[in-house]
Amino acid sequence: MEERVIEELSEMLRGRVVVSEEELRTKAIRSALRVLGFGAVNFGRENLNEVVCSFIDCPITIKSLHFSEKVEVNGISFYHLHTVKPGREDFLKAYEEYVNARSFLENLENMVSSLDSFFEGYRSEGAFLKIYSNRSRYSVFFTTIRDAFEDIDVHLDLSSNFNGEYVIAVKVEEKPDEFIKFFKFHSEKVKRAGAKVWVVNPQKKSVDPFIGYPRDLSLISRFRNPKFATVINSLWRTKVEEID
Repeated sequence: MEERVIEELSEMLRGRVVVSEEELRTKAIRSALRVLGFGAVNFGRENLNEVVCSFIDCPITIKSLHFSEKVEVNGISFYHLHTVKPGREDFLKAYEEYVNARSFLENLENMVSSLDSFFEGYRSEGAFLKIYSNRSRYSVFFTTIRDAFEDIDVHLDLSSNFNGEYVIAVKVEEKPDEFIKFFKFHSEKVKRAGAKVWVVNPQKKSVDPFIGYPRDLSLISRFRNPKFATVINSLWRTKVEEID
C-alpha cells in the first residue's frame, strides 16, 4: 500500500527540488486517496509516517524521490535533492507549500473531531478518509479548498462510485478567494455527482454546508448555519457571473 502512495507522491513532486516534511505529509494523504480510492480508509498515521520517511530518510522503493539533504531556514526544516543545488525560487515554492500544509495539519485533529461530533450516533472507521455509518453512509475526506480544486476529478469519481454520500470536508479560510474560484469552476459538477462540500471551523469545532445537504434530515440541525449553502448559491452565482 505504501509503495503505491510513494509512487504517486513522487509523481506529484516531479520537478521539485526542495520540500518540507509538512508538505510531504499533506500531499501523501492526497496521494493515498488518488491511488487507493476508498481503500484509503485503511491508510493511517503509521502508513503516513512510513511514506514520509521514504522521502527524507530511507527510501523503501526505487521509485521514491529522495530529498536527503536537510537545511534549516529561519527555524524551518527543508529537505532538498542531493543531485541538485537549490535556488531561491525553489525555497520560495517550498515555503509557500509549507505554510499551507502546516495550517492544514495543525487543524486536522480538530477537523476530524468536529465531524465525529457532527456524526454522533454513527459508527466510524478511518483516519484521513472516514466512513460514517448509521441510517445512511457518509464518506468524508479531510482537505483544503485549494487542494480539493486540484483533486476535483478524483473526488467526483469517488462520489459517483460510493454507495452513500461523499463529503469533501475543507478547512475554513481567512479569505473567500479560493472558495469563489471553486464555486465558479466546480459547483455544478459537484452537484451533478451528488457530492457535498462542507466547511469546518477547527477553532469553533463547527460544520457548515458549502455545497449540498445530507439526505439524513436529522443532521441538518447540527450545522452551525444550516442555510449557509442556500445563501452562498444565491449570492455567489451573481458574483461568479460578474467574474465571467
